[in-house]
Amino acid sequence: MKNYRIGFSPIGLLTVCLVMLPNLLFLFITPPNNVLSQNESSFWLWNLLENVGRFGMMGSLCFILNRTPARKNSVLTMSALGSLILYFVLWGFYFAGISNGLMLVGLAVFPSIFFLLTAWKLRNPFALSFVALFALTHITITASNFLF
Repeated sequence: MKNYRIGFSPIGLLTVCLVMLPNLLFLFITPPNNVLSQNESSFWLWNLLENVGRFGMMGSLCFILNRTPARKNSVLTMSALGSLILYFVLWGFYFAGISNGLMLVGLAVFPSIFFLLTAWKLRNPFALSFVALFALTHITITASNFLF
């Protein structure tokens, strides 16, 4: 615990903002078949846990810093960027009106991978915990809505 402090992480903020970019498109473009507007659980606790994970992850990525420098692992960085690129590609398909259950689950999986890898790179176990909660609930809710 002594290695952690409250501060501001530009990398954490950039991570959150990059994943939120496709949501800005909703201000200008409405997808032809906006099925994601219905992506929530019928059980309130799942939605609560998802939001605790989401906002805890955002806050801990942006405001909890490890005094130990971030990992300088190019494979980790490239894997994170690869998952972000796949996420953007899937959003492109979604805005083009192309969607199926597997693709929609991918829209939950790839940002989760990006967040996990970034939290790992930043050596932020607080963010990792919140990302794990968010990933578990977000992917489960999305899969239950669009695959089963």
